[in-house]
Order: sequence, then C-alpha cells, then structure tokens
Amino acid sequence: MTWMWENREFITIESSLSNYLFRSVYNRTLTLITRKEVEKKAAAEFYMRRNELVLEDINRYQIEELIKRIEEAIQKLPDSYREAFVMHRFKNMTYKEIAMRLKVSSKTIDYRIQQALKLLRVELKDYLPLIFILFKDLL
Repeated sequence: MTWMWENREFITIESSLSNYLFRSVYNRTLTLITRKEVEKKAAAEFYMRRNELVLEDINRYQIEELIKRIEEAIQKLPDSYREAFVMHRFKNMTYKEIAMRLKVSSKTIDYRIQQALKLLRVELKDYLPLIFILFKDLL
C-alpha cells in the first residue's frame, strides 16, 4: 500500500480497484518469493565456493603427509584390530562376514573395530582438524 501511495501518479487502474489491489499484492508476493529463492541459491553457492577455497588452501604435501600418518597409525594397531578394521573400512565387509572369515563372534569384531578407532583417534589427534576438513562431506 505504501508503494502504491508513493507511486500514485504513475498508476493507471483500468479495472476495478479491488481487482487491481488483488493483482498488485499477488505480483508483489511472487516477486518477493522469487527474490528469496535467488538469495538462498546465491548464499548456497557462496558457501560452496568458500569451502572449495578452503580445500584448495590445503596443499598436496599436507594430504600426502596425512595419508602417510594414517597408514602408519593403522600399521601400529594390534594385528587382530588391524585385520578387522581393514576388512570393514577398506574391503566393505560387514561384521558378520568378517566374523565368519575369522571364526569369531560378530561382537568380537565390533569390539576390535571400536578399539581400533579409539587407538587411531589417539594416534591421529594432531591431524583430526585436517581430517575433518578433508572428509566432512563423507561424515
């Protein structure tokens, strides 16, 4: 209504006032909805690009170093933990499949993998922020 009052010299009503008001409100609403959608898309694009820039800042050396540290940490695990962990995380085997292959219960496999994860968290604690940034989309 304020807009109509401010622009009254430029408005020409060719139909009834109620039809004109209804159509004005309808069109203004559609304009606002469209603008909000565009703003949301622009914000999403901005955040996506910002995240890409963060990942570009992490150079190849850091990634290679991180991979090396992860491999070393996995090698330090006790054999039974490492075996269960590798089968589950890298060979995509279920607890049940691993248990059948190793001839132990699936609860034992669950325990071994949980313990392996605890040991890896301790071993890689200095690298956790970097791991989170690199793999946040997978989490």
